[in-house]
Amino acid sequence: MRRFQIVLIITLILLKSSIFSQDMTAMLNQLSRRQLQADMEFLGMDLLEGRAPGTRGGSLAEHYVKAVLKGLDIAPFGDSYFHPFTLKGYLVSGLSADIAGISLTFPDDIVGTCPRDRASFDISGDMIFAGYGICSDTWSWDDYKDVDVQGKIVLVRVNEPGRDNPELFEGESLTYYGRWTYKIEEAARRGAKGILLIHTDETAGYAWHVVRNSWSGEELYLPQTLENDLWFRGWISEPALCKVLASGNIELDALYSESEKTSFKPISLKSTAHIHGRIEYRQFETQNVVGYIRGSDPAYADKAILLSAHTDHLGMIPGKSGDNIYNGAIDNGSAVAAMLSAARVLKACQDSLRYSVIILGCQAEESGLLGSYQFANEIDADKIICNFNFESTPVWEKTRDFMGIGARYSTLEDLLKIVLIDEGLDYSYFSMRNSGFFYRSDQFSFARKGIPGIWITAGECYEGGKNRLRDFFTGNYHTVDDEYDPNWQLESYVQTVSVTLRLIDYINKYHPDIRWKGRMTFPVDK
Repeated sequence: MRRFQIVLIITLILLKSSIFSQDMTAMLNQLSRRQLQADMEFLGMDLLEGRAPGTRGGSLAEHYVKAVLKGLDIAPFGDSYFHPFTLKGYLVSGLSADIAGISLTFPDDIVGTCPRDRASFDISGDMIFAGYGICSDTWSWDDYKDVDVQGKIVLVRVNEPGRDNPELFEGESLTYYGRWTYKIEEAARRGAKGILLIHTDETAGYAWHVVRNSWSGEELYLPQTLENDLWFRGWISEPALCKVLASGNIELDALYSESEKTSFKPISLKSTAHIHGRIEYRQFETQNVVGYIRGSDPAYADKAILLSAHTDHLGMIPGKSGDNIYNGAIDNGSAVAAMLSAARVLKACQDSLRYSVIILGCQAEESGLLGSYQFANEIDADKIICNFNFESTPVWEKTRDFMGIGARYSTLEDLLKIVLIDEGLDYSYFSMRNSGFFYRSDQFSFARKGIPGIWITAGECYEGGKNRLRDFFTGNYHTVDDEYDPNWQLESYVQTVSVTLRLIDYINKYHPDIRWKGRMTFPVDK
């Protein structure tokens, strides 16, 4: 009897939700194919030159998003649609390294940057292997122990220990402590002079070309994050590292084996690294783009649901003949388009919104979530009830499933599952969960401030057993082949926007308790 009552209650809730959502769903379905294509086609054009921050193309993308918001009569968030902030850019050339007498070449063996305001750099430091470079009270793990690494160059594995142990760092599901960004932060806190991250396809979750492409151009930083002694940060390929270690009769597998133990302590490699290069540097202003749809209910309108998508991509490859533009049509043109499609419908339905909605086009995501980090640290986190982030939104045929990447850390997962029943979609988890995508996109900036956030997307179950989303991330992702295609079906794109709108509608109608749950896999800084 109790089971019947629960089913009846859920059915009544879904029926009511369906009725309330009809207007928004109808408006979305009325958008023509040309309307759906327009934003992503423009953002993926060669004209925008890859949309790198601080470039003409990056500025064009910012102004385009502003123009769309203004054309929809969506108000600015505050006095302006632009949320400016300062970045520092560093472009390293002539990079070379010598470790234990072995020369490493750029970009086949090593990539990296030296974020210092000088024309060149020439640094040396004793090499020390610091395992996974993790110090976490949550997981009772400390790779550094009491070893002083000040002035040294630490060699660190990406990912985390215990990938076959679900009780340690969530097993094969990567936590923030496995991300390369965390490794750099921890090395800086420890006073290291440099850090080299060891690349393998398995532990990084992507091939060397992704690292090479991402780290071969200008690297961007928020000035306040450079107030440390970490002069060099970069990657070394595993084959190159093997050559270095062989010269000292050190077996990499033995180092790896030791790093899996809780008793691990940093190991001196009894060698010195010399790293050299030239630097071009600059400081410039860039900006997020922010719109605001005010809720209609005075009791709720001071709190907001935040929609986000990053506008930037990797720019251009200098000096390369042929196609040298990282157009980023899917990463992240399709996602910006999805956010703007949702904004169109939400503005048209503004009178039915109780909570307000913030529309945020983030800048410099590809450089380490910099724009969303800056915005998250300037807003009042208590006034944001949740964040729905669009990232590399699928553009193909319909899927049978849907994902909320990171949803399992909060009650947003429960709400999403309710909405998906009404949509006739299965709830699933990303097959690439060992790549840590939750920590690699802008929702994580808000999660770190205590705001429940998810990357919301159509899933992986396509017709004929195809997994187009995984194929994208193992194929065209971060290459010049991520280009706009007028033949994209856009059915999974519409699914993504539709589910997001239904979820927003459900939150507006029922004011559910949105909170974190379970053990947190990252530190929350409120």
